[in-house]
Amino acid sequence: MRSVEAILRNQSPNGAIVASPDFSQYHFCWLRDGSFSAYALDVAGEHEASARYHEWVRAAVHRISAVIDEAIARHYAGHDVGALEMPPARFTLEGSVIVDGWPNFQIDGYGTWLWSLGRHLRSAPSAEFTKDLRDAVARVGRYLEAFALTPCYDVWEESGSAVHTSTLASVYGGLVSAAGLLDDTRYLETAAAVKATVAKSGSRLGYFNKSSENDDVDASTLWLDNPFHVVDSSDSNLTRSVSMISDRLTLDGGLRRYPTDTYFGSGAWPVLTASLGWHYASAGNAGEARRCLDWVAERFDADGHLGEQFGGDRRDLRHYSEWLDRWGPPAADLTWSHAMYVILADAIARGTGGPESGLAKTRTGTSDTGPEVST
Repeated sequence: MRSVEAILRNQSPNGAIVASPDFSQYHFCWLRDGSFSAYALDVAGEHEASARYHEWVRAAVHRISAVIDEAIARHYAGHDVGALEMPPARFTLEGSVIVDGWPNFQIDGYGTWLWSLGRHLRSAPSAEFTKDLRDAVARVGRYLEAFALTPCYDVWEESGSAVHTSTLASVYGGLVSAAGLLDDTRYLETAAAVKATVAKSGSRLGYFNKSSENDDVDASTLWLDNPFHVVDSSDSNLTRSVSMISDRLTLDGGLRRYPTDTYFGSGAWPVLTASLGWHYASAGNAGEARRCLDWVAERFDADGHLGEQFGGDRRDLRHYSEWLDRWGPPAADLTWSHAMYVILADAIARGTGGPESGLAKTRTGTSDTGPEVST
């Protein structure tokens, strides 16, 4: 409940959810972080707060509707669209766009929003799918449909020339959600192509790699299982990926991002450790799921804050110090960290005690799997 309170505390009255209140570079609302946080609010029964977030996104999408439509039109006309001309990955808390050279071309946030909105509309008793929301879903769905397999920056805002596995996962989840919300199977066709691309890569390697340019592992590929359900938790390539991720990325019991990461020394992230626990919960490994939850719980400070990452200063002091000099200490209270703790706690409660035992009984009868997509 302290994590739920932290998310609510980090939400503006207009619905925007700040990435971190104590780290100057994160004083924005990312669609990715915010959408996971809204889902956490829904599983905790805070549906009104989640609804305000989704309405804030709807309004932000409306403000950039011309940007989205122009990007789609130029793409289908065969013209190049510069990264700085693409819809943004982050917004100010007022919903405006800042043009400052940040790597904005990240489509994963838009897929994550559609997935999160779909879950909200299915779980919140009073949720209403208004015409304005429907229009926003259709616009974002068309955007994902156009750029689903296009190279862009990844979840870590790096490597803009590659197609990233975790981005494909979020795009798949978003397209499936759009198809269900709009009752339009056209989005399932693109989702099937995305799923086939992921499957082809997994079959080639025997595991799921980081990107089209990097055959190493990345902890964000865990999202192929939960929450986006591109593959089943028992999929052999996923199982092998989880083993490789655990072997190569574990630090003090938590998970780092990827092997060559240097950001603040590459500490272990609560977001990723909770993602691993979420996989274990769906795979029926309650012991490992609980271990991941406990690891995150042990990282709260005395004030109930939960940071972005831990241990980078001990693992790689040189790179930690470089980032420290550039931006100051890493985020000590990351809203997304709180969200993933709530989500994992809910998954464990439901997995071990039946559908009535989750954090919010209002979710009884809802499903965490979208419509099946055939490839």
